[in-house]
Amino acid sequence: MLTIRIRFFTILAILFFAFASKGQVSIGDSISVVDFPFVNYEADTLINARYLAPFFDKLLKLENGDTNQISILHIGDSHIQSDFLTSEVRRNLQLRFGNAGRGLVFPLKVAGSREPEDYRSSSKSDWAVAKINSPTRYPVPGISGISMRSVENSAYFDIITYNHDDLDYSFNQITLIHAKDSLQFDCRITDSPEKKGYLMSAQPDKGDDCITIVPFGQPSNYLRIKAEQTESGQSSITINGVILQNNKPGIIYNSVGINDAHFNDYNNSPLFFSQLKILKPDLVIISLGTNEGSNIKVNENEIVASVGTLLKGIKAAYPGVCLLIATPADNYFRKKYVNPYLETVERALMKTADHENVACWDMYSVTGGFGSCSEWNNADMLLPDGIHYSKKGYILQGSLLYKALVDGYMKYIAE
Repeated sequence: MLTIRIRFFTILAILFFAFASKGQVSIGDSISVVDFPFVNYEADTLINARYLAPFFDKLLKLENGDTNQISILHIGDSHIQSDFLTSEVRRNLQLRFGNAGRGLVFPLKVAGSREPEDYRSSSKSDWAVAKINSPTRYPVPGISGISMRSVENSAYFDIITYNHDDLDYSFNQITLIHAKDSLQFDCRITDSPEKKGYLMSAQPDKGDDCITIVPFGQPSNYLRIKAEQTESGQSSITINGVILQNNKPGIIYNSVGINDAHFNDYNNSPLFFSQLKILKPDLVIISLGTNEGSNIKVNENEIVASVGTLLKGIKAAYPGVCLLIATPADNYFRKKYVNPYLETVERALMKTADHENVACWDMYSVTGGFGSCSEWNNADMLLPDGIHYSKKGYILQGSLLYKALVDGYMKYIAE
């Protein structure tokens, strides 16, 4: 009887989403239920969705209470760094399946870069910073695509998370991803600048040389990490990222975006792959290709090769993970010409997804394809640079990705 009821409600949900795909989409923030004529709702579906079956099965177990938490990692370039698109997907998934925490964050503002809206970092210490596309990669960038290092004893940074949209982003466990050797400072991890907190040893322990897990006695929206020299040989502290989570069942949606990043920037970052297992991702979503598509010499075979290398690296680092490639949305070339090179990128990504047996979400087609950027611009959803979308535009794109994911999930459990 329970199985029949599940299938009945599943069919109702599929009918609802099928109706929505004909032009009605509900998204949060500044966009209401509206029909956008430039969006190709019929294309808003997952290609090769069968390759996401293990992920969908875990979602079903999460809904049924048979598993506790699911981890998703979404990597990309500046479109992802702003977190507007990913925050919409995160918000909707967590409202539906449960909120297990904010996930991976990095003190981007301290590092001199743009930061998502749901947390803020601050520091008065001096930090050296390197990204996966920096000319010199020291400190070596890790899972966050960016790392920072300080030689100051008592160097610190603070992170404050903000609750929104009925989602509580307080945390009672932090995982610090960092360098751990005899040259590294120990450091204090506290939920208040006045407390002594937990003294982290920089010495490797339990065979794991890059993380320290610290439970808090009660949920907090505040975190301070402060270097502390305890031995004369210690000379620096290196930070690769911080994972903020709670002990509730639900989704952890991690996002990593680096401005101007290409596929090969990730491929040439071995520490990114070696630290991937820390997140234990059930699904990795890849949103890259915009920067490859800004090159008049773009070559389809070269893109196929670089994407294939990235997929193989992820699979080798964390076997069994599900993968989803998202093609980039349309944009302007040199601010005034409709970009003819993104179609080459789209073909390469879809070809690679098919060849490598991974799923694909063709956002290029969903958002209207060649020339559609002018319509997004007319709707005030494109920024003056002709490449980046407004917050409203990214939220719409995020809602379309969420819908494609949930549609795929509902079809999976109906079968």
